[in-house]
Amino acid sequence: MAAPARAAKIISTELLENKDAKWINLVKITYEDEDGQVRTWEAMKRPGRPMASAVDAVQMIALLESPTGPQLLLEKQFRAPAGKLVIEFPAGLVDEGESPEHAALRELREETGYIGEVVADRGGKRPILFSSPASSSSSTFLIHLKIDPSKAENQNPKPQLEEGEFIECFWVPLGSLYEECRKLEGQGFAIDGKVGVFAEGLEMSKIWSA
Repeated sequence: MAAPARAAKIISTELLENKDAKWINLVKITYEDEDGQVRTWEAMKRPGRPMASAVDAVQMIALLESPTGPQLLLEKQFRAPAGKLVIEFPAGLVDEGESPEHAALRELREETGYIGEVVADRGGKRPILFSSPASSSSSTFLIHLKIDPSKAENQNPKPQLEEGEFIECFWVPLGSLYEECRKLEGQGFAIDGKVGVFAEGLEMSKIWSA
């Protein structure tokens, strides 16, 4: 994909009423706490989760084996709430009537052009992950994908981006993800929390296994 002609930027920010919102609603939750006190909480909720799906979205850890070791596929995408280009895993919402695994393969193909293969979860059942449980009910599966570089369709991948989508894909050596995230943040990129936590986990495993 050709680089965009200009950098994205924020023009304005204003309050939005739920009746005008398409993707996210602000809700008030009433609940009873451990002491029996009735309390309220403000939160965000996605209105369009498929009825048969346990999650709103999928995040993909897509790996490719190379002679120098496993490579991790990441994206650079401008995110208006952050006001910056954000380093992210490929990701997307689950559509009505599709499984999370199918959504992961579809989103990988659309956003990156690569054709992947789902790696079975080692625990047998994927845990539901809440992205920001203090402020949102949004949930996701983290799905592992394997990309075979020898396949013809992965030789020259062509993303199928929607109008208004500008995504740059790039590969990072899995073993140096932590250092790459630190470097990218220093260059002015924002690091998505899921990528950052994944990188921290890899780094901690090195420290504690040394």
